[in-house]
Amino acid sequence: MQRPIAILGVLSALLPAVLLAVSAAPAAAVPDVTDACIANWSDAAPIVAREKLLAAREIQRMSRRTLPGDVVRITLCREDAGYVYLLLLRDGKGRISNLKIDAHGDGLR
Repeated sequence: MQRPIAILGVLSALLPAVLLAVSAAPAAAVPDVTDACIANWSDAAPIVAREKLLAAREIQRMSRRTLPGDVVRITLCREDAGYVYLLLLRDGKGRISNLKIDAHGDGLR
């Protein structure tokens, strides 16, 4: 019976060192918000207005004139240089592709 008490004594002696090591460990990495995408358009709308970005419906309209295929989804994302739209496109043969454009519409006009 003395053996479990000895182990308990060793563990209790190590506990302060373990707690100190855990508290000194670096925090978990926080995702970089500069490369974040906004999936919910209710959240994206104020950003579009504040930053004077093209609205998604305008991107959709311009893409019909300049891009082959249909826009399936538009996502607003923040990158180092500003905001971009990620477009998911489907061509006439059903193939899916991705396109990244400046959220001010440069390149689609």
